[in-house]
This record gives sequence, structure tokens and C-alpha cells, in this order.
Amino acid sequence: MNQIHDTASARFGGWTTSTTLPPGVRDPSVTAADHAYRYLKDLIVTLELPPRAIITESEVATATGVSRTPVREAFFRLHSEKLLDILPRRGAVVPEITLRNIREQAETRLVMEGHGVERICAERIMVTDELLRLVEEQRTVLNEDPNRIVDMIRIDKEFHWTIVKATGNTEFAQLYNTLHDRQVRIGIAMFGAVRRRPCDAIDEHAHIAEALAEFNVDEALERLKYHLIGSLTQISGIFTN
Repeated sequence: MNQIHDTASARFGGWTTSTTLPPGVRDPSVTAADHAYRYLKDLIVTLELPPRAIITESEVATATGVSRTPVREAFFRLHSEKLLDILPRRGAVVPEITLRNIREQAETRLVMEGHGVERICAERIMVTDELLRLVEEQRTVLNEDPNRIVDMIRIDKEFHWTIVKATGNTEFAQLYNTLHDRQVRIGIAMFGAVRRRPCDAIDEHAHIAEALAEFNVDEALERLKYHLIGSLTQISGIFTN
């Protein structure tokens, strides 16, 4: 990930790739299937396995030290989460990240997070201190090392998760949380593809938090929409449809 800005055009262009998998050390308390699943998911979500990377059961089995049966289970589990596409008799391929993927997730999040904003403002729920703490934490990471993209995105996710869980609706929160892994993956891709995106995103978070501090629902919703939808203009020429 240290060279993510330099390789952004390669990651998201029309290309295929072969990948050497890093070794995965298994915790004895974790089943073989869970180990293979967690190992692969982490590589996919963090883009260490980039879009269009092709992997085989035997390659993953060798890297993780388990048999092919639990690897096959991991493949199908990741496929059900839209993090892997099965290639019959060939293995699997990491899905592309397209402009459509990003736009559809942004629109979905706007509906769900917008509901959180409305509840926070209507019920005057105090979340500002936590949001501003996360803004400063994210800014500190950026200032210390701009290449710590994965860390920044995990804080980014926590910022938005704080808005959603403030509703107190556990069903709603669980539904939103199903987006987690794809949300992190897309966030890492966007931060890596546009050099100024991390700084812009942090500033936009601060504006959202400030509007919520005043319980200004119209301003907060507008700021959220700009953050989620307006940011698409920065990446429209990088990701394909």
C-alpha cells in the first residue's frame, strides 16, 4: 500500500494480474475455513489483492497451510459477500471496483446515514465530541504518514458508523454494517486514486460534525450529500463504468 498513489492508474485500468500470495499464519484456535476466509478477506478489502487478481484454491492452500476444501468454503463465502467472483475450473477473481459500484454505494449510504442525521438533529443526540475526535484522529494519521490509507479509512468508517448507530435502531445498524467490507474497500480505492481525497474527506467530515453540533438538519444533510455524492467528480475519470 505504500505505493498506492503511484499505482492507482494500474490498479483501476483494464488489465489482469497474477499475484504472489503472502504467507498466512494460522491461529490454532481458528478453524481452517475461518482462517482461509479471514486471510483472503483482509487481502481483498485492503487491496493487497487488487481488482482482477486471479487466485486458485491450490495457491491459497499453500499460502495458508490448509487443505483445498476449507479454501473452497472461503471462496463461496466471499462470493456471497460480493468480494470474490468464482471462475469455474480456474479459481476465483477479485471483483473490479467500478464507478457504478461507488455511485450505488454512495447513494445507499446517503439514505441510511441521512436517516441518522435526521434523528440526531430531531432528538438532539450528542455525537459531536466523538465525531470531532475521529476527525482529529484521522487528520493526525494523514499528517504523520499520508500512505497509511488503510488506517485512515478505518477511522473514516467509524465516523460514519457513529452517525448511523446514534439512531439506536439495532436492525437499521446491522443492515448498514453489511456494507462494511465493501465500504472499506471502496474507500481505500478512492483515497489511493486521488491524492487530495484524504485531506478533502477529513475537511468534509469536520463540516458534517459542525452542522450536527448545531443540530442544523438541512446543513448537515447537504454536507453529507456533498461528501458522499459530490466526491464522485474526483474519480469519474479514473474508474470505469
